[in-house]
Amino acid sequence: MVAIAMSISYMSCKNEASKDAASGDQKSAVENVEQTVDLAALVEKVKAEGANWSIDEWKDAFKQALIALKPMMTSMMDLQKKAEGAKEEDLAKIMDEAQAKQKEFEPLQKAMEEFEEAAKATENGKKVLDDEEWGKQMMKELGFPEGMDI
Repeated sequence: MVAIAMSISYMSCKNEASKDAASGDQKSAVENVEQTVDLAALVEKVKAEGANWSIDEWKDAFKQALIALKPMMTSMMDLQKKAEGAKEEDLAKIMDEAQAKQKEFEPLQKAMEEFEEAAKATENGKKVLDDEEWGKQMMKELGFPEGMDI
């Protein structure tokens, strides 16, 4: 999951997957509902209780983490789209904006890294982390672009 967040933050301006997302081909209920997730609180809960969780409980936690990451990922994808259509003289400004966003989202990235480490420390957390098919399905459900894989 951290790989997803990090790859979005550092995506090349030539990544074609963002074009699909930008075109609005995928819609979900999550896009229509104001949802916020306190990732730091979720990380603390994972650390305290995760060792005893079932696979379904881990899947719910991962879903909550993805919901928390969606604003960051969407913001970075928007900047990527902006860069793709920008004139060369505007690229430096867009890069500065991307760096500012990256700094803004740094606590979220660190929390996600802690979340992933906590998941790796448990048998069921590892199973969910390694379940690529479920991850793809969940990302689709949450409205992430198809080209963005776990």
